[in-house]
Amino acid sequence: MRVNTDKLAEIVRAFPRVELLVIGDLLLDTYVECRALGVANEAPVPLVEIQSQRQAAGGAGNVATNLARLGVQTRLVAPLGPGRESAELKEILTAAGIDFHPLAVDRPTPHKTRILAGKHYYLRLDEEETADLSEMETASLQGLIKGAWGKPAALLVSDYDKGTMTGPLVRWLEAECKVSGMPVYGDLKPCNVPLWAHLSLLTPNLPEARELAARLQPGQSIPEEPADLALTLSKRFASQVVLKMSERGLLAVDRGGALCRLEALAAAPVNVSGAGDTVFATLSAALAVGATLEEAAILANVAASRAVVEEVTHAVSAEELLEQLARLAETAQ
Repeated sequence: MRVNTDKLAEIVRAFPRVELLVIGDLLLDTYVECRALGVANEAPVPLVEIQSQRQAAGGAGNVATNLARLGVQTRLVAPLGPGRESAELKEILTAAGIDFHPLAVDRPTPHKTRILAGKHYYLRLDEEETADLSEMETASLQGLIKGAWGKPAALLVSDYDKGTMTGPLVRWLEAECKVSGMPVYGDLKPCNVPLWAHLSLLTPNLPEARELAARLQPGQSIPEEPADLALTLSKRFASQVVLKMSERGLLAVDRGGALCRLEALAAAPVNVSGAGDTVFATLSAALAVGATLEEAAILANVAASRAVVEEVTHAVSAEELLEQLARLAETAQ
């Protein structure tokens, strides 16, 4: 595939001209860096000594952070629980330049703690409550969304199935987007995709796509080939579909059924955590400024190749993306 890196760079430089609205589940990610000491005396388990900790926004917060790092004018609406950790998360998002509109809820913000030692990933601890938002909370969230609406080029839904995207909220969002003619880009958990009737972009990973196809066609055989799977989902939702296939790269299908397959560019990924959010954010930013699906997918693939070489979740900046494009142009000569 011939890649016009000059055109792609123009697309990246256009990102600051666009405004995007992100709605979904907000998570707090904590990375605990440790030194491995061997095996504990009281049980045959790894013994590590904590050396440092860092926190980052996860879920919809990571999508918003990626957009902001790309230069996009970014607004985020999401539930936020009480407590010190949620206050720190709010500070992280504000410091990233995100216009954050939190909905105060009386339950903890989902929190993932990862235990790392060197290049080894020992353990992940999840703390969360995933019940659906109440009717009152959903109504309050709708009010916040109206206040944050502005003039976004698209609505991004980052659904981690933590209770934010309820049926009533989805129906309300679809009605609002239909009136304004706003496209909806979704990175959704399979269990919640059937809530949606209208999507402009759907970005599942391969296991999620297979689960979704099984939910949509119970008792029927699921396509084995990723291309057939993507085409099935595209036809079902009349949507553009981008399959995130990890080390196998990306596969994009437009509404007309045209396929674009991109091989992964990172030969030795170090950490894939959050890379799906990077892909989703880059795709959305590119489509919002008028890129074709193929151009957007190429940019997302390049951004992912930069994100996965970091030891912790990394939001790729516009400058880093332009540097990666320059390297790509050099290797093509």
